[in-house]
Amino acid sequence: MMDKLVEYKNFKISPELLPLIKYMEPVEQSREKLNDLSRNWDSLSLLSQLGDAGVNMNKIKNNFSTLSSELINYLGTELLKKSVSEMNTKAQVAVYIVIRNLFERTADIGFLATDKKIRDFLQNNHTKYTDNFNEHLKEIQKRFIEYTDKYSVYFDIVLMNTNGDILANIDDTNKILKSNDSLIKQALNTSQEYVETYKYHDFIPQHKESLVYSYKVTQNNDDDSKALGVLCLCFKFEDEMSEVFSNLINPQTKECITILNESGNVIATSDQYHIPLEAQLEVVLDGSYKIVSFGGRDYLAKSCETSGYQGFFGLGWYGHIMVPLDHAFSHIGDESFEISQELLLAILQHGDQFSERLKNIPIQASDIQNNLNRAIWNGNIKQSNSKNDNKQFSRALLQEIRKTGENTKDIIGSSMANLTKTMVLGDSLFLADLILDIMDRNLYERANDCRWWALTPDFRKILENEKINAYEREDMSNILSYINDLYTVYTNLFIYDKNGVVVAVSKKSEEHLIGRKLSDEWVAKTLEIKDSSKYYVSAFEQSNLYDSKHTYIYNAPIRSLENEERVLGGIGIVFDSSVQFEAMINESLPKQSDGSIKDGLYSVLTTKDQTIIASNNSDYVSGKFFNIQRKFFDLEAGESLSEIIEYEGKYYALGVQCSKGYREYKSQEDDYINNVYNFLFSYISDVEETVVDMNEKFALEKDISMELDENSIDVASFMIGSQWLGIDALEVVEAISITELKSTIKMESDHHFKGTIIYKDSVISIIDIQNFLQGESVQEYEEIVILKFGSEDGYIGILVNSLSDIPEVHTDRIKPLQEYIIGNGTLIESVVFPIKEVSNEDILSILSIKKINNGLVSPNRTHMIPQNLSA
Repeated sequence: MMDKLVEYKNFKISPELLPLIKYMEPVEQSREKLNDLSRNWDSLSLLSQLGDAGVNMNKIKNNFSTLSSELINYLGTELLKKSVSEMNTKAQVAVYIVIRNLFERTADIGFLATDKKIRDFLQNNHTKYTDNFNEHLKEIQKRFIEYTDKYSVYFDIVLMNTNGDILANIDDTNKILKSNDSLIKQALNTSQEYVETYKYHDFIPQHKESLVYSYKVTQNNDDDSKALGVLCLCFKFEDEMSEVFSNLINPQTKECITILNESGNVIATSDQYHIPLEAQLEVVLDGSYKIVSFGGRDYLAKSCETSGYQGFFGLGWYGHIMVPLDHAFSHIGDESFEISQELLLAILQHGDQFSERLKNIPIQASDIQNNLNRAIWNGNIKQSNSKNDNKQFSRALLQEIRKTGENTKDIIGSSMANLTKTMVLGDSLFLADLILDIMDRNLYERANDCRWWALTPDFRKILENEKINAYEREDMSNILSYINDLYTVYTNLFIYDKNGVVVAVSKKSEEHLIGRKLSDEWVAKTLEIKDSSKYYVSAFEQSNLYDSKHTYIYNAPIRSLENEERVLGGIGIVFDSSVQFEAMINESLPKQSDGSIKDGLYSVLTTKDQTIIASNNSDYVSGKFFNIQRKFFDLEAGESLSEIIEYEGKYYALGVQCSKGYREYKSQEDDYINNVYNFLFSYISDVEETVVDMNEKFALEKDISMELDENSIDVASFMIGSQWLGIDALEVVEAISITELKSTIKMESDHHFKGTIIYKDSVISIIDIQNFLQGESVQEYEEIVILKFGSEDGYIGILVNSLSDIPEVHTDRIKPLQEYIIGNGTLIESVVFPIKEVSNEDILSILSIKKINNGLVSPNRTHMIPQNLSA
């Protein structure tokens, strides 16, 4: 990653980032902070030449400088990846949602073209000059209006004869009498089940371009049946695209999403004043993005072609997104939830989605800081043993060096934590919303279907009879079967009379239901409906109409042809929930190169009472209770939240979205209220493996004041286990890294001798005194403190967990322990009493080298018993 880099404001970055990085505010903030600290390092380097700090400033500065460049490079690269990934997803989803919607329209035109009332109208009205034409026209217009009231995605329905004479439409302001449009010939001669055209249509001249679905109307359903005319459904394309774009657009980035035709011309835009209709744009299919110019402004651009839906690919359109460079990254880092930096850095170390080089940045920062802290500690030891006049200046300089190092490490840690939060959350909220949007769009069609099919004249005519004979039941069942064959999202369609008794079914396998009286609440509620625009949906519940599984059953009343206020019965349609909901989830989740969904990425759809509707995770079974915090179900329609949670022993990025409906479905205009919640989980790591390190390797400023006079001594302090310990600095040589330790003699694991090191051409023994101290045991040693021992050139090393300060302490505050009270079974000879004004529970205990020698080094040590072994 650090190859072929270019210079950018004292940092080395990838050439790809050069035109973009100045717009990445989080990266620029980190760069400016690190740049300020770089100047501090320069100043400290100059000051160090005036004192005798004993620290190699050039090496420290270069280490931090190299790591800072790597950090800035990674931050920029990962933020670019995230932004580009979001662009890709939005462009893909824009065209996917449209294609999925238009697939439903192809079914609409095919089914409506077989409508009995439309066929009868054409049979009786070849032209506008037939008898009773105006009366028939009113009836068919009423039929059309009923249809568009249910399927509100159409703004007009146009019916013409085979010569192109306009016989009926909804729009009374449209005075066009005849059409010469090419789609007439296409519709009459096609071997397909629909004709789809997006262009100028002469029969709706007020629209410069429009999307129309057309098909021939024939005498009957036979393949060679005579054509009577052509039916056209005029789709609200601009209206629909506005709905799609509103769910995708992030106003912070000033992005513009468009749909392009096969030639790259804009046919729909989220902002016509930004990128207008008919504009010619470059189709960007190769690569993850491209920087393009449009209207004197530079953009990140990406195009996606449709992958189709159930074999339907539409007219070859592209989803296309353009984001101005100066706003492309303005949404990064706006996550509102709080999570500790320590946990985020632990997640970084254990999350599978992070590269080893990325994980290594905070580790490197800690290593550099630990080495710096050790060098500063050793510098202070050197000052304690020095008699030069610059002692206090050098100590103050060392303190500033340490603080600057800590600040540098903190900025790196904070930047990496924020990056981790951004990366792990990913598209969880976007995907949660997408799945619900697809669900609401799908169920909108179900609400339309039941209401439209309830208007079927044959159903209304037959249910008028007090008794329904076998032939009439068969007629209704045949119609239901025909519909069910076209609309395969249902496992069964059924008709029930005003008493709730089933009189017809669509499936032979369900004929045992005929004659059964349904006692479900939704039957009674449906029979109470007087308005043809209303419908009723069962709760998501177990039903013997769905093989005793959980589902929704959509219902609409069937009203009398003679008196529309009189309800004769109802139609129920059984949604194939287990198949359809799982398909919605699986189709919406991003796929890996092999077409599979990433392990640990799953969605759980639930009701407000926490009943599971569906999931692509087999652990969460439909109908079961979803055990998760209740707070998520306080979200109202359209609300969402995202956070990192601990759930069932794992850390997940979680996006939670509450459904908001589609068009009038589940809107304020609709009586139907049913909030569905989607929990989108993206696995990060196991909780057990994600070790959160809350302890600093270098314990800072333990509230011991500097007491500078001839009656004070320097205490070299450190941590062993949970104990804060110290030794007179005059007895300390220096601290070295634990990595220097060599285990040369095989000893029992509980033995205090742990190995040797080579130090100043001598072999030095290293001992572990933790077992001989009170307090909580901590096994991860980081440092070895070398002590003067025995002869003038004698040394011994003790293992410590971390280094602390080297304060000057007044001798009056050092109180010896009375051996006649506590005995000689301790390595501590005295304690430092805290200053009264300082509230601090920590006590600094002073070790005795003499006791270490007598108790652990001399051969006769039988009186010393390890504290954690004596029991």
